[in-house]
Amino acid sequence: MSFEGDLEHLPLVDVIQLLHQTGKTGTLTLKGAKGESQLVFRDGFIVSANHVNNSIRIGQVMLDMGLLSREALEKTLIEQRDAGEDRKPIIQMLIENGTVQTQAAYQGLEALIEMTIVEVLTWTRGTFCLDVDKIVVSDEYRYFPEKNNQQINLNTQSILMDALRIYDERKRDGTLTPESIFGNMAPPEAPQRGSAADISAADLGLEELEGLERRIPTFFSALQEEVADTAATRLQGELAGIPSNEQQELFRYLEQLSGRTPSAESNLGVVLLTSAKLMRECCSAVCGPRFICATDDPDQLDPVLDQALSREKSPLLLLDAGEPSARGGRDLATLLGRLRERFPDLPIALLVTPADYPLAAAAQEKGVSALLPRPSRDQRPDTFISDTIDSCRALAAYLDRDHGKPAQDQSGKFRNQFLTLAEQRDPPEVTFALLQAACGVFRRGVTLVVVRSELIAERALGVGTAGTVTSVKLRLAPPAESLYQRALNGEICYGDADEALRDTMYGAIGAPLSSKALLLPVKSFGRVIAVIYADFGQGTGTDPQLPLLEVLSQHAGLVIDNILYRKRCAQK
Repeated sequence: MSFEGDLEHLPLVDVIQLLHQTGKTGTLTLKGAKGESQLVFRDGFIVSANHVNNSIRIGQVMLDMGLLSREALEKTLIEQRDAGEDRKPIIQMLIENGTVQTQAAYQGLEALIEMTIVEVLTWTRGTFCLDVDKIVVSDEYRYFPEKNNQQINLNTQSILMDALRIYDERKRDGTLTPESIFGNMAPPEAPQRGSAADISAADLGLEELEGLERRIPTFFSALQEEVADTAATRLQGELAGIPSNEQQELFRYLEQLSGRTPSAESNLGVVLLTSAKLMRECCSAVCGPRFICATDDPDQLDPVLDQALSREKSPLLLLDAGEPSARGGRDLATLLGRLRERFPDLPIALLVTPADYPLAAAAQEKGVSALLPRPSRDQRPDTFISDTIDSCRALAAYLDRDHGKPAQDQSGKFRNQFLTLAEQRDPPEVTFALLQAACGVFRRGVTLVVVRSELIAERALGVGTAGTVTSVKLRLAPPAESLYQRALNGEICYGDADEALRDTMYGAIGAPLSSKALLLPVKSFGRVIAVIYADFGQGTGTDPQLPLLEVLSQHAGLVIDNILYRKRCAQK
């Protein structure tokens, strides 16, 4: 199983939540301008990490946290070096020798993982790739190999929330550095060289060394040449047997696609299901910034599409039927039927080979949006490269049409919600009707009433048993520069929860699976009198329909104004 994409379009927080939700096992490699980092998953739990900074290792982290003495660490490192074939990860040896308690190992490992996540969150661009066949990254960082009898499954959601909290704090304070987060991570001491004079980095012309890109070292890395990241290198071995001049023709075409830009304000996001490396490379090149991710696991599609919808993306699903001879037992017609039932408005394009007539006919019956040509090396070997380029051009033409806003008929549902608000005769019932409308899109919500300078939770929906009305014990003074404060200023806030939301709302009703949350203000006579909080609970999200919720919120304010005006007239 493979899962790869661009962090710009599927952020690291969403990637971690998807892998946790679907219980994946493998190594998630994150590549950016600074180098590479890895997060190792087992059954959806993060069990290990490699920081891009090579001096930040588990032993050094525990040493700086005061969980381990330098003497004990050096002794264990020597034992590990001399163990030969029985070599074990350093953290496992520390636990088995009784040098550190298991809880201390948890703390050190959590700190390293949090540092790795926080570092990647600072990247403006990067890629991710999950390799399910690779659990051991290198002997330096291998904490939990196959022979390890002690499994440590850390709380992924808790680690992620802590990392986001640290990121928010350091971003606010302007101190997003490893030293400011977990103390001074001193590099290993250099060996003494007799009485030779000290030589500084400036003496060697290395004063800018820290600004260079760094990668996690591999053995004999000094003998390896840096390989350029191009279509030719990524597809090395995929086109064996095809004449070199034809291969170069394809590579030149793919390189030219890198300059293409989508139409302005396009919210299209492409998700690709394929097991062919060549199709993944071609589709991502054609899609450009609209490409979200690629996977060969059909079970991964639902959560990925949910995440795209929750980020107000209009996803387009590309299904690569593959070569008929290599399809195995995959039933694409059944998959299409399930997807159409789950996502009735989702545009689905099927890439099929020229001779795949039965599948094309079945796909049309299942409601596929388009059939696009797919090159076939089995059926048309002599024209495979030219067919591949023609297929890319057909996909580009299809994407250039307006697929960014799938048609959704919300008029009936919106009309009923609009009329329900107008029928209420008491302000609390108006805000509750608005809460119900918000929870029709989200999974759960809470009404927060503004009382002087505080927010007090009133009623909640979806907290506990689904669909039931409950009460929530929460009273807070909104911190300055928080999402709460922006909502009190009349702004509709939808996005990742900030520190204030996580510390208060999550503590009262529990953390949701997705970090996306809504704060919807309700105004009366120009002043915010209540705020509707909503999130996706244990779901991964859908299109939040913000324009419709905004109209309903404004309508709710007018209904409350009318109710209060009538009461004042009756009193007079």
